[in-house]
Amino acid sequence: MGDTQFHFPCEEDNVQCKLASKRPRAFFQLDNRLEFQPGTLVNETLRQGKESCIRIESRFANRVQRQALDLLISSLDQKPAALIINGDLTDFGHHHQLQEFRQFWYNNFSIPFLLGLGNHDYENNINDCALNFCAHTMLSWYAEYVKNRSLVADIERKTINFDVEFSGSLAYTERVCSSSGKTCAFVIQLNNAIDYSVSFSSVFVQWNLTSPMKYVHNELNLLKGTSLPILLNMHKCENIHIHKVKMMLTRWLAGIKTELESNKKMPRVGVFYAHMHQRHEVHLHCIQGIKVPFVYVGSVPNNRFSKFDFNGVNGTVTGYKARDSLLHNGEILEKLETIDLWGPCDSNEHYIFADHVTRKRWLHLRKSREQAMKVNS
Repeated sequence: MGDTQFHFPCEEDNVQCKLASKRPRAFFQLDNRLEFQPGTLVNETLRQGKESCIRIESRFANRVQRQALDLLISSLDQKPAALIINGDLTDFGHHHQLQEFRQFWYNNFSIPFLLGLGNHDYENNINDCALNFCAHTMLSWYAEYVKNRSLVADIERKTINFDVEFSGSLAYTERVCSSSGKTCAFVIQLNNAIDYSVSFSSVFVQWNLTSPMKYVHNELNLLKGTSLPILLNMHKCENIHIHKVKMMLTRWLAGIKTELESNKKMPRVGVFYAHMHQRHEVHLHCIQGIKVPFVYVGSVPNNRFSKFDFNGVNGTVTGYKARDSLLHNGEILEKLETIDLWGPCDSNEHYIFADHVTRKRWLHLRKSREQAMKVNS
């Protein structure tokens, strides 16, 4: 999943979350998007009220998501190897936001985490927070996180005079396996986007963050002979970002195609990301005749997430919608569609993880259009 994002409003389509903030929103003259109603004379009290409504929605969505994941994990015969969170752990990198993420998720979860950072964690905060302390807070914590987890990350720390300099992309590759050790996958975890780089300084610290493209290229070449799935994770992957990822995978698959055909192997590589809160969908792209999934994994503000299942040959992704038990008669999980990820490919495919209400609405609209066409004919 992605975007725990303490503290960020829910998506408008997240009806259960908007119900949780309905009364305080009305009191502070806020609409469904948490914008002030037209004609409102905004003062400090109303601004603070807006911030409190944002916190209400953020904490509600995280609570509902956490309960759903706890239920799903406890119901499985075998626990998942890891929970991957693809960025935007916080909304602005403030220390209290990071602490809330740690207390609510990181410090007391039943399975290991594989984390990445997103644009809200550091990119958006550079030169927009005193002494760049917000971005520095998240990056320094993340550097400690990969170190404490014994993850071999693309980061180098140097001491120059009395200053500290960090250089690299912060990307890492981890082999994750089931408890039996029989089923494994390689997770390549990036931060933010495939082409993002920046240099900035905070108090006595210089950060020189490079694009992870070179790192990913090298890792893919190291893994070219593997029969295990390769999960390429990042936060943002749209517009120019997705084009660059596709070009990289096209070159890589073209370079190993002859070797794979002679060994009768089918590479299994996929790209997984978040960022666009409202999107929860799978695009199966044909690259060198091979099916490559590009997956919006789901976000907390939309109370969506995805479960990936692998065996020696196949892989699937299943979408889930997290529900508040009080609003849905004790139901916490809605299981959505399950989609096959890999295999030969002739044409691109697109799937949207639609919940029951959305599917019902689509059916109603289709029937209305069909009736209108009959009338017109």
